[in-house]
Amino acid sequence: MNHRRPLPIALAALLATASLAACSGQRAGNALPADLPVVETVNGQDVPQILLDVLARERNLDLAVPEQRARALTELTDYILLSQAASSEAYARDPAFAAEVEINRLRGTANATLAKFRSSAQVDDSVLRTEYNQQIARAGKSEYDFSQLLFDNEDDALKAAGEAMSKPFAEVFDSWNTRAKQARAYQRVRPGQLPPALGAALAALKAGETTKVPVHTEFGWHVIHVGAVSPFVPPTFEQLKDSIRETLLGQLADQRLAKLRSDAKVVTNSPTASTAATASETKPAEKNAN
Repeated sequence: MNHRRPLPIALAALLATASLAACSGQRAGNALPADLPVVETVNGQDVPQILLDVLARERNLDLAVPEQRARALTELTDYILLSQAASSEAYARDPAFAAEVEINRLRGTANATLAKFRSSAQVDDSVLRTEYNQQIARAGKSEYDFSQLLFDNEDDALKAAGEAMSKPFAEVFDSWNTRAKQARAYQRVRPGQLPPALGAALAALKAGETTKVPVHTEFGWHVIHVGAVSPFVPPTFEQLKDSIRETLLGQLADQRLAKLRSDAKVVTNSPTASTAATASETKPAEKNAN
């Protein structure tokens, strides 16, 4: 069989159950209703059409196109055959195999549940408009073309910044180009897109100006020079509406998951004696103090 991309998670969750069950006379995806339309029968096992639909959606295939339908159907059939092989060989008796199947089922169920959280949430246009206005306000009114020298140590950054006070920045940039951690030019960048300290320093500069003191961030020490400042023309609400909706729906789903975590009663067991013994056996022997 040709090497394939990973099995779509939603489909994996359905087929994981089937791989642990006997295949004769059963349907693929035992968690599905029994009266669903059947797309094919493989060795007496009915395969519901909905599994093909899920696979096609995950693979971005159009089932109305014969070649793409055949491709999806072949892949699904292979999964059913492998599931049947696992059953006939009784692979589920191996705890490691059964655990791998189970973790895929849990992963698929979790992701499908998060998708349900997203699809069931309601976000109206007034909420989207408020978020849009907040994003535009944070974006600022200007965008910058600038060059940056980034250093691992403050001493070199101070030297470069000092040189830039008496020389054209282009000369300083070329001089430190191979010695700096990074030497790069950026175009049409807004301060809000940068780490806060760097964004604030950029917003304080006018065209032709260079930071007099290096700016320190988690990435190192920055010496920046602004080449041009231009007005920022934001996308319209209609252009950003769908992406904002997706972001907010994702946030709402995450909030529901966070609530489940906070409400859950979870008791974590200590490692078993056998696990602890195994760990101690694999630990390197310590030398005696003597």
